[in-house]
Amino acid sequence: MSRTLDGLSFDMPPSAEQVIALAHLHRTKLDEAIFHNEIHLGEFGLAQRKRVYDFTRELDVPQREAFYQVYNGELLSIADDDDLHPAEAEGGLSIFAMVVVLVIIAAILYFAVIRAVV
Repeated sequence: MSRTLDGLSFDMPPSAEQVIALAHLHRTKLDEAIFHNEIHLGEFGLAQRKRVYDFTRELDVPQREAFYQVYNGELLSIADDDDLHPAEAEGGLSIFAMVVVLVIIAAILYFAVIRAVV
């Protein structure tokens, strides 16, 4: 049995090579969509994932898990590293920085408002 998804023909269940080819195709289409102003990238990505979701509904649960393991793993392996926004930069704001900002705000309020009143 064969099924077509985004122009690629798949055996049922799909082989790992077919899933990897699909991941590369989706990455290529996403890269091309970046340069089109009329395409909303969020909607484009969701539409891709929805087509994959609909395709995997025809698979058994173990086959579906294997498909997603290969598909997501390949997407992660071909993803570009973002040097401007490293993962460790999203750890949150340090307590020291918050204390410094609060001290500065308190000093401004003291010298601008409270000393002017007294």
